[in-house]
Amino acid sequence: MTNSKYPEEILQSLEDYNIDIRDFMPGHGSGAKLLLDFNKIKGLEEVDGVILEGREIENGIVADIIIKEGTKIEDPVHLCFGVNKETGLQEIFPRIIAEDNTEVTLQAHCSFPKANGLIHKMFGHFYIGKNCKFAYNETHYHGEKSGATVAPVAYIYVGEDSIFENTFNLTKGTPGKVKIMIDIYAMKNSVIRSTIRAFGKNKNDSIRIRDSVFLEGENARSIIKMKAAAKDGGEVLMYGITEGNAPHCNGHVECNEIVLGKGSICRARPFIRAIDPLSSVSHEASLGRFPQKWLDELQAKGLSEKEATQILIEAMLRET
Repeated sequence: MTNSKYPEEILQSLEDYNIDIRDFMPGHGSGAKLLLDFNKIKGLEEVDGVILEGREIENGIVADIIIKEGTKIEDPVHLCFGVNKETGLQEIFPRIIAEDNTEVTLQAHCSFPKANGLIHKMFGHFYIGKNCKFAYNETHYHGEKSGATVAPVAYIYVGEDSIFENTFNLTKGTPGKVKIMIDIYAMKNSVIRSTIRAFGKNKNDSIRIRDSVFLEGENARSIIKMKAAAKDGGEVLMYGITEGNAPHCNGHVECNEIVLGKGSICRARPFIRAIDPLSSVSHEASLGRFPQKWLDELQAKGLSEKEATQILIEAMLRET
């Protein structure tokens, strides 16, 4: 175990997501932990059944996270990849393996509180074995200057009879330039639930997220939910992709986006394809502003239109 002092500024934004900072600190709370500040491992703590190994490289880390076969743990594995400076390039290469018959939650947080020209890249591989329950929850905070460029890529294999739940939240602070690509490959009888939430807040914020599920095994099922808002010139583009490539698989894509203020742009591009004649895939999308009656009801309680709109945005992006 290592327990060097970790920059408080990186962890502070956890509170905006109602997450206890202490859970991420080695020596406090329960669960395995790995904390990175730019290219230095500042905290590392393992628990039975979980292997955490990190190799520092020039601009970041190569991290191996292994959940050993049969391990079932209640406390999340906490990961924090942060940078406590304005500029630079951080590169993260996580390799995550959940062996057969495991149950685990990974709680990840990427935080760049001072970003003003900072670049963060991630290239991750996930392998989820058979009969697993695996949840991956990731929150992001990119500071208040729209000064981050963030480009994660993740390839995720989900084995037979496994459940994979993915949540991604980029709703606090200013996003900056964001381009995310997620590819999930679902095997026989697997279940995929993926939820993405993002908020572009000004003309310097541009968010592009592609969330893809490929239903490769018989009776595989999936649902993608993408929720976004853009205001004051912000731009959001959501691609929700599902392919039905096996008999009796079933997938659905749902996109909901709200656009507010002059120059703001929201775009949703659900893409579905059925290759197997016994597969079933569907989508729905809605874009625009909130119904006027919702705003009227809140304004009747004494709120301004701006205050009412903010409450509705927070409600839409809230976890459910």
